[in-house]
Amino acid sequence: MEDVTKLIPRVMDVLNSYLRAVSLADIEDPGALVSLRAQMLRRVQLVTGEGRVRDLLVMEFVLN
Repeated sequence: MEDVTKLIPRVMDVLNSYLRAVSLADIEDPGALVSLRAQMLRRVQLVTGEGRVRDLLVMEFVLN
């Protein structure tokens, strides 16, 4: 957990970059959260290394 905590700035960067590229139409789709969550989890796993993160919980999703 400590190793992953140190990588939070990189995780935030990769997630922000991905979410900026997602279109509004993709977000409005009823199944969007499942797809977005899977894409975000994959990116987090790439940054943190294999086997360190198994799941991702989306607690809040805000559109600006």
